[in-house]
Amino acid sequence: MFIADLTYQWLGPVIFVSAGIAFLLLYSHDRSQLAALRLAGAYFLSLVGFLAVMLVDGDLFPGFQLITIGSLFIGHFLLVWGVSSLLGQKFPRLAFGAAVLMASGVLLYAVLNSSPFWFKYSAAGGFIVLVDLICGVLAWRARSHRVDDVVAAVFLAQALLTLTRIVRINLSGLDLSTHSAFKSSHFASAMQTENAIFAIVIGLALFARYSAMLVTKLSRLAETDPLTGLLNRRAFEAKVPAMRAASAPLPTGLIICDIDHFKQVNDTYGHDVGDAVLKTVARLLRNVAGEGSICARLGGEEFCILLPESNAEMTRLTAARLRVAIELQQMVSSGQKFGLTASFGYCELAPGDDLRVAMANTDAAVYQAKAD
Repeated sequence: MFIADLTYQWLGPVIFVSAGIAFLLLYSHDRSQLAALRLAGAYFLSLVGFLAVMLVDGDLFPGFQLITIGSLFIGHFLLVWGVSSLLGQKFPRLAFGAAVLMASGVLLYAVLNSSPFWFKYSAAGGFIVLVDLICGVLAWRARSHRVDDVVAAVFLAQALLTLTRIVRINLSGLDLSTHSAFKSSHFASAMQTENAIFAIVIGLALFARYSAMLVTKLSRLAETDPLTGLLNRRAFEAKVPAMRAASAPLPTGLIICDIDHFKQVNDTYGHDVGDAVLKTVARLLRNVAGEGSICARLGGEEFCILLPESNAEMTRLTAARLRVAIELQQMVSSGQKFGLTASFGYCELAPGDDLRVAMANTDAAVYQAKAD
């Protein structure tokens, strides 16, 4: 009994405060992570609701019921908003709005008709079940990381547990018509113990999801050229073997492109315009190369494309289309227009050909094209 009392009196608040502070620290470390700020707000409002339910007698101070209901709706709004933004999903306005309308309608009826406490609790619990189901579905739909399945399972498990608790309360036969009667029942300590445990589990699952997202982000930064969004040279060379294996026994096509007179562009129009030129050429590379190809910025003004299942003639035609696309592109600086040209080299990579040798030969062809 001592452990149960200790749990619902102290463990719940400690967990809510600790989780809220942890998410706030995440937000302070990376201000772009608004999901962490919203989840921190959800945990702090859960603390407010906990204190209003467990430490204040709602029968003697009915005004605290409004605080409880307000923290319930706002806290779960922040929870859904935080989870949806963390998972990269749109906020489910229709589903959440329907849950709020149903719960607020039942709670308003309960307050106006002085319904027993167990009825109000069932209405609030039903709202929590719906919110947990919404969060579980959001995680299940995302599934961009393995941990998303865990997040979905945790929310669905909490929804099932809350629903089971509501049924148990309604079938218990106990007189739970008043707030004080509920607080003195074993359901109160059991509820807060279960809520505390799930607060920990949900917090850990969301932190795991954040960590997975951070690892993916760092991996992408390590592989990507920050200016153009294309792969860098190291990532390009790492991904080539998989494409060549998938294309075998057919060859792959290699194209190297170098922007002509790029230093002159920087000297004449400035480095900001030079950066715009690099971004434009990168966009044209992606558009012309199409799905399934690998595009990379090798360094400076030099780019590379690897085309799957492409022989020498197909590779030549792709390089020709890219050359035309670049020459048709008009750049503007301070109202002055200027065009672009680029030099190309290409080759067919048969299975077993050495990539570095092929790139060196193709690079030599580029500089020969510049000389011509």
